[in-house]
Amino acid sequence: MGRRLDKFLFAYLNNAPHSFIYKMLRKKRIKLNGARAEGNELLQDGDELRFFLSDETLAGCRKERHFAEAKPLDGIIFEDEDFLVVNKPAGLPSQGGETVRKNDHLLARVLYYLQETGAFAHNADFTPALCNRLDVNTSGLVVCGKNIHALQKMNAFFANREIKKEYLAIVHGIAGEIGESKTLENFYRKDEKSNKAYVEKTGTSVITTNISVLAVSDNYSLLSVSPITGRSHQIRVHLASINHPLVGDKKYGGKQTSFASSQLLHCFKLRLPDGTEWEAPPPKSIELLFQKKGRK
Repeated sequence: MGRRLDKFLFAYLNNAPHSFIYKMLRKKRIKLNGARAEGNELLQDGDELRFFLSDETLAGCRKERHFAEAKPLDGIIFEDEDFLVVNKPAGLPSQGGETVRKNDHLLARVLYYLQETGAFAHNADFTPALCNRLDVNTSGLVVCGKNIHALQKMNAFFANREIKKEYLAIVHGIAGEIGESKTLENFYRKDEKSNKAYVEKTGTSVITTNISVLAVSDNYSLLSVSPITGRSHQIRVHLASINHPLVGDKKYGGKQTSFASSQLLHCFKLRLPDGTEWEAPPPKSIELLFQKKGRK
C-alpha cells in the first residue's frame, strides 16, 4: 500500500485536529499491529489498526465529505474503477489556487462528477486526485487516480518517466521538412517570481525534448513534441529557444492570431508501460493543420 499512517489517519479522522491524532498515537489510543506507532510508518496490506476511543469520540472525529456543485465534466476519454482520463480544454485550470475562482477548475469538476455518479463515497478515507497537470492554456489528457493504489501507481509512472507523452503544437515559422526530427537538450532555469522558464548555456538542470515536423502551412508548422524530462513550461521555452515559439504563447514570444488567442499546445497521447494508450482529439484550432497532415 505504501501510505503513511498519519496521512491515512488525517483522511479517516477528517474532523479531528492533527494534534489530537498525534496525541492519540503517543498515548497508544491508536495502535498499529498491536503496538505503539509514531505516524510515519508505511501501511502495508494486512496491517491492523485499532482505535481505543469511545464510539462518541470516534463518531465526532469523522464527518462525511460533500463536494460543492461544479460545472459539468466534459471530454471524458476513459474511465474504469481506477482511473478517469479527461480531455481538458484550454483556458481551464487543472486545479485550484489563489487566482482561481472556487470550483472553477478541472479537479472540482472531476470530484463533483465522481460524487454524482456514485464513484466517490462520502465517508471514504481517500480523495481522488490528478496524476498530472497541464498549464491553464494547454489542452489535452489529464489522468485522475480514483483510489490510493491507482494514484500511487500512476504517480510512480510519471515520476520515473515511464509514460510516453506526445503533444501537438503549432509554432511560428517553418521548423523543417515534413518528417524531419530533432532532439533539443539544454540547461534549464525557472524563475518562480515571474513564473517563467529559461534555456541557458550552463547550469545543473537539463531538459530534453524530441520534436518532429508533421505539417507546414504558410508560415506555421505543426509539430509532434515528446518531452523526455518533465519540467514546468519545458515545451514552451524549448520551442521558443529555437525561434519557433508556440502560436498564441505571448509569454515566450508567440503571437496571437485570428485562430489562436492562447498557446496552441495539446497533450495528444499518453502511453503506459503496459501498452495502454489514450488519445485526446485536438481542439479545432489545431485540428485544421492536423487533418491536413492526414495522420491516422
